Amino acid sequence: MGLAESVLELPAVSETTFTATPSVDHSVTESLDNSLPESAEDLPQDSPASHHSSASSPINVQPPATRASVASPPVVVPQLQNEVIANQPIIEYFERTLSQHLMIQAQGVDNPFQKYLLPLAYQHQGILHALLGLSVCHMHVSGNESSRYFVATSFRYRLSALHSLGSLLQKEEVSSLEPLEAEYILAMVLLLVLHDVCETGVSSHGAHLTGVSFLCNRMACPLDSSTRSKAGIFFLSALAWLDMLRGFSGAEKLSYSQDVRRCVRDHGSLSLHTLVGCPPNLFYEISRVLAAGKANLMGDLPLEQFKQVLDEAERFFRSWDPEQVIYPTGHEEWKHVAEAYRHACLLRVMRFPDPFAISCDDPRIKVSVSAILDVGASVPRDSVFYKRLLFPMFLAGADTLSPHQMHYANWCISGIKHATGFQHPALTKVLARVWDERQTSPRSLTSVSWMEFVSFPVIYAPYIGQTLSTSLDSKNANADIWLRRHVPTC
Repeated sequence: MGLAESVLELPAVSETTFTATPSVDHSVTESLDNSLPESAEDLPQDSPASHHSSASSPINVQPPATRASVASPPVVVPQLQNEVIANQPIIEYFERTLSQHLMIQAQGVDNPFQKYLLPLAYQHQGILHALLGLSVCHMHVSGNESSRYFVATSFRYRLSALHSLGSLLQKEEVSSLEPLEAEYILAMVLLLVLHDVCETGVSSHGAHLTGVSFLCNRMACPLDSSTRSKAGIFFLSALAWLDMLRGFSGAEKLSYSQDVRRCVRDHGSLSLHTLVGCPPNLFYEISRVLAAGKANLMGDLPLEQFKQVLDEAERFFRSWDPEQVIYPTGHEEWKHVAEAYRHACLLRVMRFPDPFAISCDDPRIKVSVSAILDVGASVPRDSVFYKRLLFPMFLAGADTLSPHQMHYANWCISGIKHATGFQHPALTKVLARVWDERQTSPRSLTSVSWMEFVSFPVIYAPYIGQTLSTSLDSKNANADIWLRRHVPTC
């Protein structure tokens, strides 16, 4: 998923409390969630109206022969049966190929996209179209299909998914959503953001993530914990991770609350591990730093208190031991990837509060850069774990002055692009601009911050509004009204 979000966004949630986080592994809490239902569909429903399908009996469609994670045939609602059958090759491409690029498909690990997202695509047309749009886009950018027809097709599916998303958001404006409908929204937003990342390497309309922060907060702190499901926790974890990533390029872009990140740490550790390979306590601690950075920028946290948060965080990351973490399986690569993320977090912490204050020649920077590159040499390039080194490799490449380290980082990133089919053009462009600046600018003797090249103007709200108002009928333009009420703008 790499640099999933680099759109500059104004804050949506104020974070003013920054206490030190103890060095505790929360992976063990995953076992406490074994009693959670797989999806909100399995929760008791007060009324059949909570399901969007008709009263007709669902239809079973035979799964592909290689299905690994779903034990029983998928249940397809009647009104989607013909569409599912007609698009079965694309759905199978998502299941057999694309879904495995989106997570660490190690032996003994369930694929959450197959287990939680795919069943919802058989129930809701918006999710199905978002899935088809992403899959067709990936077919094109990965080189599997070169026809421009695939570009137009993916665009049409994305517009249809936005249509469905707008309808559900309109319902939220009028009345409350059922738990399953909330999962529908989060699933669609996740697929839409991944579609953007697949297409350009960056989401040009970050309202997708920011606009559902209220829903993530509600799911993280439910009035009734029995409304939680494993699928909901997976979607929450994935979106919170993407929100944290965009905060790396500018803390002011962080949108989700600490309650959401705490819920992911305590209940979504397996999701984080299998999605990106980052242990939950590393995710939570760096998010705490970014939230403090955002509060400092907004004037809510004095500089001296912010520096205290940074000192505590640096001590945490330097003393953190990957041997003390409970991993999904016994593969040694989990520890290597975790070590890469530990040093990626250190590189970000050291760039606060002034990203230009420390030179890339500083021994502390050089140690973390070398450690990340060493992980790249320790994990085989054909390993399913290797592709999750993309973001740490990017940070290492952006923080080195050594030509041979730049070359090695670029070589590793190229291998990940080839293995996953995601071309990450935005990430590649940022690295090229950083390296070019280092060669031509007098500042190269001190530091060139990669964050300078990813803080774009806020353009997401006009884009969404234009898309909905010009491409959809007037009913769906209500989604534009909803976004303008709920999404912060400049």
